[in-house]
Amino acid sequence: MTIPVILDVDTGVDDALALLFAARHPGLDLRAVTCVAGNVGVDKVVANTLTVLDTAGRRDVPVARGAARPLIAAPRPDRVVHGRDGMADLGRPPSTRTVDQRHAVELLRDELTAGRRSPWWPWRR
Repeated sequence: MTIPVILDVDTGVDDALALLFAARHPGLDLRAVTCVAGNVGVDKVVANTLTVLDTAGRRDVPVARGAARPLIAAPRPDRVVHGRDGMADLGRPPSTRTVDQRHAVELLRDELTAGRRSPWWPWRR
């Protein structure tokens, strides 16, 4: 049995590695990815996330846009570490996929609600 996982990311170098791990790990079932601004703006985060999932061969995982800015603190992009594009300026070709049209919160709701049929759902124990 695999463990269902939903990741919330601000895909830069560090989150790209986490995405690759979750997307390819045989014991994990990556169900969805939600994106928020962080290392770069949310539009670039979404583009980076789609590119990483394409690279991992996981075009089946839905990706949704979330908050365009941090909810509490001011944005702190780190171009020294993450580059202008958030991915160390690797220059990977952009994904041809489109982002899920649901807001990240709606995608989370839908995935968590669908999870009620899963043996991992907390109230089924």
